Amino acid sequence: MTKNEIIDELKQRLSKKLYTHSLATGDMAKQLAKVLNSDEEKAYLAGILHDCAKNMPKKELLIYAHNHKIMIDSITLIQPSLLHGVVGANIAKLEFGIDDPEILHAIETHSTGSKEMSLLDKIIYVSDSAEPNRDYEGVDLIRNLAFNGELDKALLEAMNIKLAYVLSKRIMIHLESIEAWNNIVGALFIKKG
Repeated sequence: MTKNEIIDELKQRLSKKLYTHSLATGDMAKQLAKVLNSDEEKAYLAGILHDCAKNMPKKELLIYAHNHKIMIDSITLIQPSLLHGVVGANIAKLEFGIDDPEILHAIETHSTGSKEMSLLDKIIYVSDSAEPNRDYEGVDLIRNLAFNGELDKALLEAMNIKLAYVLSKRIMIHLESIEAWNNIVGALFIKKG
């Protein structure tokens, strides 16, 4: 699929709000990639596709995962909405023709993070959290850090806000999120050292 065909298909699949968010995430990811000397086109594609499975009901995510032999851990079984990244990566590959492993991994890990996050993974996580339509306390700090080349600090701020929200809802924190947090804190500690 061409980029325009992907955008047209997303417009059909996603709610208006999610479609707007996806395009804004893609735009921010592309801008961040330029600032950080990363591949702008990969960042844009991962950004617009990151939530391509977000509109799927929880039961449908579970059925899709089962039918496509996607492993479901115990936390995701209880909180199936966490599957939207992994299912989205599978949809991006099978239905949108994306075969770049970096793009697919960024889509897969955009909501939980992962122990080993690539530059593209970080760009998508931060862009998803801080695209221009997002409006919450701390979002400007995330944007400022990211666009001033301090992506790891921006990522830590975004994770901090997301983890605080998860804790306030008294739901489980995915182990990937804990590993991502510990890895980025450790990396920043070493840089500071």
